[in-house]
Amino acid sequence: MPTQLSIAYTEPFSFKRCYNALYRSDDEILYHLEDDVIYRLIKLGTDFIPVMISEGENCILASTDIDLSTEQQTALEAYITHWFDLKTNLTPFYALLQKDTRLAHLPEKLHGLRIVGIPDMFEAICWSVVGQQINLSFAHKLKRRLVEHYGVKTTWHGKVLHHFPTPEALLQLDEVYFHEQKQFSRSKLKYLKNVSEAFASSIVSQEKLAALPTFEERQALLTSIKGIGVWSANYTLMKSLNQAEAIPFGDTGITQAMFNLGTINDRKDETAIKAFFETVKGWEAYTVFYLWGSLGLR
Repeated sequence: MPTQLSIAYTEPFSFKRCYNALYRSDDEILYHLEDDVIYRLIKLGTDFIPVMISEGENCILASTDIDLSTEQQTALEAYITHWFDLKTNLTPFYALLQKDTRLAHLPEKLHGLRIVGIPDMFEAICWSVVGQQINLSFAHKLKRRLVEHYGVKTTWHGKVLHHFPTPEALLQLDEVYFHEQKQFSRSKLKYLKNVSEAFASSIVSQEKLAALPTFEERQALLTSIKGIGVWSANYTLMKSLNQAEAIPFGDTGITQAMFNLGTINDRKDETAIKAFFETVKGWEAYTVFYLWGSLGLR
């Protein structure tokens, strides 16, 4: 018996803007976007479930052909709520932006946009490794090659859906083949193996990170993995735990957006960049996401 869930959100929320934020490359492989519907293979417990996500009347609709258990329904609702950060009230954030004349137009232009996260922390940190020091287009190509080789896939409603590899699967990563045939640098492959070992052994886990009381402790645990620096740790914490303080300093998109908006005069002025983020305390991660969003505005 098919399952359909109606998932509530806190206003203001725009499904369309979140949907548009998901499109970043034709090589994106972890979800399929078509006619305002998101198709994704989601792991619920030990099962990989194909799900269709769309906009309902004052809710998000999630449906699958599979008769989900009560536990799986709860897990699916939690996943989608996390993915689109549905419980956050953006009203205080918008009030904060409107105090700065350089940013005051963003609440209207990006109204209802949420941090579109990466609920699977292992996926998030691996993505940060894959994307290091290369352009976004090439990073998506590399991710596609990794997922196609080591991930889980199924065909549903005529669409091939993929799920990111598990830590155990990436422990089998063939470094020679992926360097020589798939254009991965040796360092990326080593770091992916390091991350996989840390998660497979439970030295690091999403639950362990979430249980730590401070941002600094969470950041320290992630950077204890060889190859994971502060940028990758902060990106992971922002996308997987909605950690407000987790600013991926050094991101060229952030500095370009700040320069465009006039919040800094020099894209390399680290002091000015940090001083700006002091003015948005408690909303740093959302400010980052809206800065990225501003790059697509005309």
